[in-house]
Amino acid sequence: MRCVHINRVGDQCRDQTLHGKQLCAYHSDVLEDFTPRPKARFPLVYRLAAGALLLLILVNLAQRLRYWLNF
Repeated sequence: MRCVHINRVGDQCRDQTLHGKQLCAYHSDVLEDFTPRPKARFPLVYRLAAGALLLLILVNLAQRLRYWLNF
């Protein structure tokens, strides 16, 4: 049986599978033992932009509250 790995172009691998597996020796080492690292949900740039925007909103809110209390 042929390896079930399909590359980016859409061609199937031509190597034979290992006994009891669906992938050849090369793709078995590369794909079956792969454990993805957990990624951050949002990139650091988005977090910094959100923090800066929140800071601007809080400063504006504090100024309005101070003005309203002194009126």
